[in-house]
Parts: sequence; structure tokens; C-alpha cells
Amino acid sequence: MSSIFWIDLQPSVFCFNKKLACILSQSRHVRRWSFQHDLDEICSLSTIFDFLRETVDELDSPPHVVAHGLSGTIASLFARQFPTLFGSLTLISVDPISTNQWSSHYLEMRRKLPCSRSSILSHIVPLLFDKQFNQTNLALSGFFEKCLDSDFIPGSIASHSLLPNLSSIDIPMSVINGSDDFVVDQNSSLRWQPHLKNGDRFYSLPGGHHFSHFTQPRLYGSLINSFLEMIPTSFSPVFPSQFHSSLSRKIST
Repeated sequence: MSSIFWIDLQPSVFCFNKKLACILSQSRHVRRWSFQHDLDEICSLSTIFDFLRETVDELDSPPHVVAHGLSGTIASLFARQFPTLFGSLTLISVDPISTNQWSSHYLEMRRKLPCSRSSILSHIVPLLFDKQFNQTNLALSGFFEKCLDSDFIPGSIASHSLLPNLSSIDIPMSVINGSDDFVVDQNSSLRWQPHLKNGDRFYSLPGGHHFSHFTQPRLYGSLINSFLEMIPTSFSPVFPSQFHSSLSRKIST
């Protein structure tokens, strides 16, 4: 079985990715790459790319990359610039419009509304998860508050970074989004279509939210494994036609 390289730019909320990572690790070696920048320094996209490339260059072969949300956005931008360094890319809750992040919604509300951070988070956080987590709103908000303070957040003073929108990449790609994700809305399927090549997969999971892989890790794990299993071991980004389109579904609901 091929190995998985999980890119994590917001370690404060990685706990919501851990179940899925554990499911995947039952059949594959999963390595996590975590990034946390010095809050006293401005962090640019090129800085992240430099650190990420240092690690990927040391691997024996191009890894199959999995990433969620903002981490997926960064991973896709990296893959577009360095397509030979990844074997494939699986994106979870990612939109081609790079500003569609949960943190972007938070920052926009904070700018426009005379509300405290805790009030805004108490409104946003329940929308990121399935309904059964509404009762644990306060506990969940603490993770996202720490993320705002400690992790890479585009648009914040610390990052000072405007990310370009996503487009096609020269490696196999799978996108798994939820139909009820208020961050990545239902129209993401239409926005992704121009960027999907033969062999790429797009899933829109009915009732899915931004962090539904936390409550449905086996479903997400099954989709990821089935995608990776259909990638030819001899795949080369130079010959994308080797990744046969008959093995994929661009949009599945």
C-alpha cells in the first residue's frame, strides 16, 4: 500500500482530523507534516513552500497528500507549482476560491459586527459540525480560539497573505465536500468542474459539514482509499492520460 502525507497548517484543530488519519493508518503509513510559524514574524506563502519542500525532497518517492480546509488550499497551490513532488492530492472541504475558509468568515464578521470574539465563534463553530455537537459549543470554540491565536490564518496581521485561487494540477486529484458546508457551499461543485481532468473525483456528500470527516471518518477513509487504489503505480504527471477516466466519477451525490 502507498503511504499518505497529511499536510497540517492549523495544528490547533488537527484533533478533528485525527480519527480519519487513524482510519487511513490501518492500511497505509500516514505521516503528518505540521507547520506553526513564529507569531512575531509575518508568514508568507513562499515561507511555507520552502519548509514543505525541504521535507518532501527527503522522501523516497512522491507521497499521496491529504489535507483539509486551508491546508488543502496550500497543498493545491504547492502541487501546481511543484507537480512532480506529489503523487496525488486529496482535498477535504476545499473550494477553488481560496478565501472561502472558516477563518475568513470569522474575520469578516469581526470587522463588521460589534461582537466579541467568543460571541462570533459561538455562532460559527456549530455550523462547522454536525448537529449533535451543538451542545458542546463552548468546548469546541476553545480549539478555534487557539487556532486564531497560534496558527496560520490568511488575512490576519501575522500572515499578511492573500492566496491565489486554485486551478487544475498535473497530478490525480480527489475533492470531498459536504452539501451543507456553509464555508464551502453547494456551488463548489460548479466551481470545481472546470478544474477537474479525466480521472479526478469530486464528491458532494449529502448533509456534510466542514468537519464531517470527524463524525464520519470511515466514509471519508473509504472514499480516499478507493481513489488511491485506482491510481496506476506507474503514473507520471507528464502523461496524465494514463490515469483512465473510466475509473472515476467527477461528481457523486
